[in-house]
Order: sequence, then C-alpha cells, then structure tokens
Amino acid sequence: MRPLRPILPYLVSFMAWAIALWCLGLAFGGQLVPSPLRVLGSLGSLAMDGTLFAELLRTVRRALLGVLLATALGVPLGLLAARFQPLLRYTAPLIAGLQSCPPVVWISIAMVLAGTGSAVPVATVFAATLPILFSNTAQGAMGLPSRVVLMGRLYGVPFARRFLDFTLPGILPFFLAGLSIVLSTAWKAAAVAEFMGSHDGAGARIYWCYSRLDMEGLHAWALAIIVLGLGLEGLVITPLRRKAAAMASKGA
Repeated sequence: MRPLRPILPYLVSFMAWAIALWCLGLAFGGQLVPSPLRVLGSLGSLAMDGTLFAELLRTVRRALLGVLLATALGVPLGLLAARFQPLLRYTAPLIAGLQSCPPVVWISIAMVLAGTGSAVPVATVFAATLPILFSNTAQGAMGLPSRVVLMGRLYGVPFARRFLDFTLPGILPFFLAGLSIVLSTAWKAAAVAEFMGSHDGAGARIYWCYSRLDMEGLHAWALAIIVLGLGLEGLVITPLRRKAAAMASKGA
C-alpha cells in the first residue's frame, strides 16, 4: 500500500471522474455523454496515431513562447520601473487593469490584427502574463537595499557583476513566484485562444469535436488537457513555488 500512496489521490480522482461520467451518461444518454471506457478508447486512439502528443506539444510550445516573450520584456521593464518608483506608482492602476483583463479581450484583439493561427495564442499568453512578470520583478527590485546598490556604484563595481551577484539573487524569489503563476495560467489561455482563433492545437481540437458533436473526442481532449495540467502542476509549477518560498525564507 505504501508504494501506491503518492498516486492514491490521482487514482481516487480518476475513479470519481469515471463514476461522474457514468452517472451523467445514465441521465442524458450515451450519445451525449459517452462512457469512461469509450472516452479512454478514443484517447488511446489519439495517442496511438500521434495526434494527441503533437497537438498538446503545439499548445505547450505556444504557451512557452508567449511566456518567453513576456519575460524578455517584463523583467527589464520591472527593473526599470523599480528605479523610477513614481512612474510605477502612477501606472499601478494600468497594471492592475491589465492583470484583471480576461483573456477573451486579448484573443479578440489578436484575431482582428492577425487573423487566425499561431499568433493568436502566443499574443494572448504574452498579454496575459506580461503584467504579472512585470509586477513581481519590480516588487523584488524595490526590496533590494539601496545602500548596497549605492556602495557598488561608489566603488566602481561593474554593472554585470552587480546584476549577477546582487540584483539577480534579490529578484529571483519574486520572479519564480510570478513564473509559477504565469505557467499555471499560460497553457490554459493558449488552449482557449486556440479554441477561438486557431486551426490546430488542443484547444482547436476541442472546437472541432464540439462543432461535429463528436462527444467521445470532446471528452477525450478534455481529459488530455486535464492530465496535462496535472503534469505541469506536479513537475514544474509546484517545484517552482517551493523553490521561490525557500529562497524568500533564506533571504529573510
């Protein structure tokens, strides 16, 4: 029993999903809600022909590209804003507004500007994650002791060394905390953007199954995205949060 303990919560959750799907099938009929075995069979077929992994990889790749672009812009802007704190204070409502903006707004704007395709999910993830990375970086940079920064400048320490030895360790816990939030939402935003504005990817596959009333395929892709989210949560996001918490505790 002890070797199964780590996966026991997942087994219980899987059984709860199967029972719920079976009950819904009894209530609404097998044509609308397929049985768990039919869903797993459809998922297995998608995996065997390579479609499942290719489409999920496409979604993850678009989400990561959006996050990388947001990081490349958000981190330098956050460091710059920390040096000019009045600017950060006056733009705080704008940043808060951008953070609270739902992804459907960015999807609509991206579809108007770029049509459909890969640009829509990438632009959506970029717009949705940029404010978070910017805010966390600025918050971490503002927490750096100003006396140490001034001392480094006074003694002529090169900028690259000041950044690597002082600035980067100081902002890293805040950046990792923001990155964990960003990664937990980026792939979901990418899937929604694919559903509305792309011809491929996991989100687009859900749309095509929905439009054809392919219920087995719809539930299979939904299950695949849920499993993808659980994998990202357990393998990437949770370790990032623990690392950020440990670094923040050590710094304190």
